[in-house]
Amino acid sequence: MSHVEALRHDLVGIVSELHAALREIGRDNMPQAGIVHNTRDRLRYIATLTEQSASQTLRSAEMISDNLHAQQLNARDLLRKVRSPEARAFLRRIDVEHAQALGLVSEIIQAQAFQDLVGQVINKLMHTVETMEASLAHLLLEEETDAGLLAGPQVHPEEAVSQADIDNLFD
Repeated sequence: MSHVEALRHDLVGIVSELHAALREIGRDNMPQAGIVHNTRDRLRYIATLTEQSASQTLRSAEMISDNLHAQQLNARDLLRKVRSPEARAFLRRIDVEHAQALGLVSEIIQAQAFQDLVGQVINKLMHTVETMEASLAHLLLEEETDAGLLAGPQVHPEEAVSQADIDNLFD
C-alpha cells in the first residue's frame, strides 16, 4: 500500500469515527462538509451551558450560605437574650442545623469545581477538533489536483512503474 493510499485509508477511518460519534449524540445523515464545524459548535454550546449552570449554582449556593450565616448569628444573639427553655432549645437546634446546612452548601460549592474540569476538557477537545479540521483541510487541499494541468515528472523515481510491471499485470 502506497503512502497516499495509507493516508486515504486513515482519512476514511477518521471520517467513519466522526460519523459514529455524531450518530451517538443524535445526528444522522449530516452533510459531509459540516461535520467538524457542527461538532465544534456543539462543544461550544455545551461549554457555555455548563458554565452558565455552574455560575447560577454558585450564586445561589453563596446566597443560601450568606442567609444561613446571618440567621445563625441572629439565633446566637437571641439565645443570649431569651429566658424561655423552649425558645433556648429551639435556638440551639437552629444553630446546629444551620451549621450542618452551611457544611452542605460548602460541599455544593466545592462540587462545582468539577465544572471547571469539564470546561477544560471541552476546551481541549475543541482545540483538538480545530487542529484536526485544519490538518484535514490542508491534506485535502494538497491532494486535489486540477484535471487541466499536466502531472509533470515523477518526483520519486523509485516508485515509478516500469513497462515490465504493467506487462506482469496482464499475465
